[in-house]
Amino acid sequence: MRSRTRALLIDAALALFRDERMRVPAIHEIAARAGVATGTFYNYFRTREELLEAAIVERAERLQDEIVKSYARVADPAERVSIGSRRFILQARNEPMWAAGLLRVWSSTPGLLTRMLGPVFASLRAGRRSGRFTYSREDAAADLLVGPVAAAMLRVINDRVDERHDTAVASLILRGIGISTGEADAIVRRPLPAVSEVEQPEDGTTGRSPRRRT
Repeated sequence: MRSRTRALLIDAALALFRDERMRVPAIHEIAARAGVATGTFYNYFRTREELLEAAIVERAERLQDEIVKSYARVADPAERVSIGSRRFILQARNEPMWAAGLLRVWSSTPGLLTRMLGPVFASLRAGRRSGRFTYSREDAAADLLVGPVAAAMLRVINDRVDERHDTAVASLILRGIGISTGEADAIVRRPLPAVSEVEQPEDGTTGRSPRRRT
């Protein structure tokens, strides 16, 4: 029961991220969404910020799991790198408040990034073994993947990108680890495999109207 109530609070916070966009929900809103009394909240989390951090991490790990499942039948490690990079950038447009929180948590909780790098290293090693990638240091190659994605997510949050920023960034990443320009551009234009939590049309767009630019 305890773990179930904690999960309900986390799911409620995640739902309010999507509903409220850039407004941080109050504790009573989260509790009401979870179907529990406000006082129950404090049996599981000391502060709203503690719950929000737990929800941010949970969302990131769920997204990572769904991405890995989505490319299970994709043999090319370069396409896997493209899919993972694009998905995180596109999700920043769908859930900007979550994405902003994730960037803060990444900077303050190095262990989170370490846990999430497993699939990244798997794709890098597969590409290196097959001769697709030509990097010399694995840790530097991982930084090359993570850094541009994080910067692109921040740019998306600030609404300073066009609809194809995800493909432009993914193409540059692929070129950085040894894929030719022409092939990299072709790979990132491939339709994204479906992801259950962030379902998108086959053209690779988010399925939502772009936010108005000012």
